[in-house]
Amino acid sequence: MDLAEQLSAREYIRQRLNPYHGDEDYLVLSDLTLLMRHWVPSGVDRVLDYGCGGSPYRSLFSASTYHRADLSGGADLDFAIDASGRLPVSDSTYEFVLSSQVLEHVPKPEVYLSECFRVLEPGGSLLVTTHGSFWDHACPDDYWRWTARGLKQVIEAAGFATIDLKKTTVGTRAALYMLERQIDARTPMSGWREAFLSIVSRAFGRRGAARRHQIADTCLSDFRVVDATSDDDDGRHAFYVGVAILARRPIA
Repeated sequence: MDLAEQLSAREYIRQRLNPYHGDEDYLVLSDLTLLMRHWVPSGVDRVLDYGCGGSPYRSLFSASTYHRADLSGGADLDFAIDASGRLPVSDSTYEFVLSSQVLEHVPKPEVYLSECFRVLEPGGSLLVTTHGSFWDHACPDDYWRWTARGLKQVIEAAGFATIDLKKTTVGTRAALYMLERQIDARTPMSGWREAFLSIVSRAFGRRGAARRHQIADTCLSDFRVVDATSDDDDGRHAFYVGVAILARRPIA
């Protein structure tokens, strides 16, 4: 890896583990980091990052044996996922499986989740984060979006018991994030549409992003990570960017 690639990798990890006000995806990544820091357990010895990518949350498991699995061709992998979607790992090997922003890219979620179940020891935990509302972002493919109830259903169908279920970046905060990303996309327009977009771009431009994110953290703190185990009667949490579940492989 050359210097440019090293710097790019460091920035990728920094944006996910320690996002700054003003970062392009701050609203989403900071909320996801809040969730991760709250849910990642202490004292687990054997961890599998299943669909690891750049392993941005590896430092949260500094005291653990930490293995990385992804599609073949990734750097420094402990295991490559084969064409069937399965792992060359013995049953009941791990205490904890992390699946961060992976499930939307998996062509057969039921196979992936059955592997999560198989490689976890009885009583072991699975943490899955994925997308509720998001745009296409193939790497190499993008297949699914999940509702909170839908994610809970497929997790439990794989044999897991739900411990907790959350939505991340919801309601007004989710709408602000989507608006920021749409403005950044700079969709070609003409006439009155171009004039309108120019006005909105000035209001929501990158130069004001840091201050805007500070205000959002203060005024929209209730829309960062919210409980999804009960019905949302007033609809404030019906729109959300992320959904996450913490589940356990039953002992018996």
